[in-house]
Order: sequence, then structure tokens, then C-alpha cells
Amino acid sequence: MTYEEAVAYLEGFVNYERTHEPEAMRAVKLERMQELCRRVGDPQRRFRSILVTGTNGKGSICALLYAMLRESPLRVGLYTSPHLEHLRERIRTSPSAGTGHADDWIPAQEFAALIEQLQPAVERMRRARPEQPPTYFEILTAAAFLHFNQRQVEVAILEAGLGGRLDATNVVEQAVSVIGAIDVDHADVLGPDPESIAREKSGIIKPRQTVITVPQSEAVMAVLRSACEAQGAALLTCGREITVQIQQHDLSGLRLCVTGARGIYDALQLPLVGRHQAQNAAAAVAALEALSEIGMPFSLVERGLSNVEWPGRLEIVSDAPLVVMDGAHNPQAAEALAQTLTELCGGRTIHLLIGMSADKSIEAIGRRLGKLAISATCTKSRHARALDPVELAQRLAPLCPDVHVMSDPVDAYTYLLNAVSSQDAIVVTGSLFLVGQLRAALRHAHVRPPKPALVEA
Repeated sequence: MTYEEAVAYLEGFVNYERTHEPEAMRAVKLERMQELCRRVGDPQRRFRSILVTGTNGKGSICALLYAMLRESPLRVGLYTSPHLEHLRERIRTSPSAGTGHADDWIPAQEFAALIEQLQPAVERMRRARPEQPPTYFEILTAAAFLHFNQRQVEVAILEAGLGGRLDATNVVEQAVSVIGAIDVDHADVLGPDPESIAREKSGIIKPRQTVITVPQSEAVMAVLRSACEAQGAALLTCGREITVQIQQHDLSGLRLCVTGARGIYDALQLPLVGRHQAQNAAAAVAALEALSEIGMPFSLVERGLSNVEWPGRLEIVSDAPLVVMDGAHNPQAAEALAQTLTELCGGRTIHLLIGMSADKSIEAIGRRLGKLAISATCTKSRHARALDPVELAQRLAPLCPDVHVMSDPVDAYTYLLNAVSSQDAIVVTGSLFLVGQLRAALRHAHVRPPKPALVEA
């Protein structure tokens, strides 16, 4: 099986990232993923893991954990979703301590071999229950587990997909759980309010483990405390047991002091923009402290955080004009983006380049971002759930002074670069799918390349 054949086979299964089917998504049972893992030898039991969930920030927390653990002697794995530009970026393993990130994607040949290895088990399950075969995400998650086992990964960092309780990643018996900021998103699947969503996400908590959470609303904290008490799990909260102080914040990132349960980590340089990343960093440090029995060397934390990479999230890709790419796609993420723009882009005229999925809170996001910008150019990614830009423009028109449509994202970006002043700011937002598509298209263009291009294996 070639890589292309493996991807084609995988795409033959239902993919809820592309087809939003709330009723079917609510009907997913964890037993199917457990069965798939059993059929291939339960590879998820061969390594320790940290499982991360939340509405926002879970990917950043995973990236921060991975960056720090890469500086240790341990072999580390990372599994995240969705991908920004390429499917293989979801599954990564550290080649050796202290190396860059450009060589850690799963090789194409190994990916193909894993899908071929999974195929007999998947097909037996499909024949047994043709109405409920494994999903795209379940097969991909099993492939990640197999890869980590074959690469002799010692610690895997796993980002839960949608929810937590029934997510395919929740078959692991993780050592530590981390919970990012919880708010309303995917309400038609997870519930209409933060408390309902917190109950779904707290379903990852296992007996007698350590749970780390970023600051939450009191209603969400009540749910998390109850879940931890029921499982006999220790709960550590950033802002209480774990604290962080922002010493500096500018367009190059943050300088922080984190006080963890086992030490103080001062003057940490974090090349991620946005004050919300300070709490994510504190949660990641606390998770590593909980994982380690002998404490964390300051140098490991310092080097790891200074080398973290998490593109597409408040990423600066050009200076004149300032170009910010941020995949904010729900109200909470849009609010974090708005606060950062207000703090760091004072005096700049802001132009939005925005595309969104049809199931997102268009008006809620528009209310947070529209008042900061003098224009909004509505566009559309190639993703199956992308909203028609004409409809997007109609819904954003009451919320932004100047709204217009350019369906092709690259044309829209080029137009804005030619139209705005070098002192202005262009903010590409509304969808990670849009951000990923633009990053790929512009990688070799005149903007500063965000990261070196990878040669496909």
C-alpha cells in the first residue's frame, strides 16, 4: 500500500471533521475503539500518556508539553487534530533530544504500513457491523498508537478530538489529564452550556490520577471537582495551586514566571503570542511535574518552552504589513484574539480576512472582532463545511463597517497586501482550515516563510 492508497482508504470511512452529523456523533460508543485496539494488540498500553482536552487551548498545551519533553532523554510521541496543512503532522515522534521539529512527522511509508496493518481488523469489524464500521478518526488514532509502540515511545501526549468521554483517545489509561479552557462549542453534540460540555470533557478522568486544569468558570469547576472526587483523582488548578506571572508580552511572545507544585521557573521565554498562553504554559509545566517522580530540571522547561512551535495560532507571518494568522473559530477564541489585538496592535488599522465553517457562531465571533477592524474580506476554504462567503458577508455586515467578498483566499490575501498600508494589520481568522490552506499556498511567496518546507517522503 502506498501513502496515497492509505489516505484514499482512510477517506472511505466517515469523517466527522468533514461531515457534521450531530445525531450520529452523539451515538458513537467507546466500545468500538476499544475493540479495534484489542484486535491489534492494545498498543495504547505500551507507553505512558498525558491526555489533554478542553474547548480551547488543548492543542497549545500539547505542543508545550511536547516541546519540553523533547528536551529530555525520553522518546516522546504527539498526537493532535485536526492537521493544519498535512495529515502526517498529526502523528509525531521525537527523533532525539534537542533537535528541531522539522523531522518528526510520521514518514509517509510508515503511515501507509500502519494503515495496511490495521486494514484486516477494520474490515472484520466492518463485516460484523456494516452499519457501524470504525470512523476515520478511530482508525487514525489506532495508527498513532501503533506508531508510538513501534517507535518505542515512552511518553505520548494525546489531544482529545471532540468532547472527551467518548473520544477515541479515551481508551488510554493516562498518567495525567490536562483540561484546557471550557466554553460552548459543538453545542449540538456536547450540550448547550459550559457545564454540560464540562461533563463530557471530564469523562477522560481516570481513578487516582492527577488532573490539571486552567482557570475555569465556577460552574465548570464544580463539575470538574465532582468528577475528580468520584474518581479519587487529585485536582490542581492554575491560578490556585499553580500560578503564573506575565513579565512581558509583545509580538515576539511572552516572558513568564511559573510557580509549580515542585519549583519556581522564572524568566521563561515563550514564543507564542496571547496572554491566554501563559495559563496553558503553567498547565503544561504542572502536568510534567505530576508525571515526574523526581522533579523537572529548570533547563528542560526553559529550553522546551523557548523552542515551542504551534503555527496558525496568533502566528505572526509578516511584519510590514503585520500579518497575523489565527484559527479562532468560536467565541472564546475570538475573544482571546480580540484582547491580543487590542493590546499589541494599538494604532494599527486592522483588516480581517475571514472564512468560517457553517456550524460556527458567526454573529458571536463577529461581535468580538468586527468592532476592531475597518474592513472584513469574506472568503472560503476548500473544506467541506466551509460557509459560502456571500452568506458570511451578509451575516457580518451589521457588525463591521466595510464587508466584501472574495471567494479565493489567495486572491483575497494578495488584494489586501496591495491595498493596505505597511503600517496596517491583516488578521486571517475564523477557521484553522482557512489558515492552513493559506499557509501552504504562501509558503514560498513573498511573506516570511513561517517554517521550513518539508519534503514529502
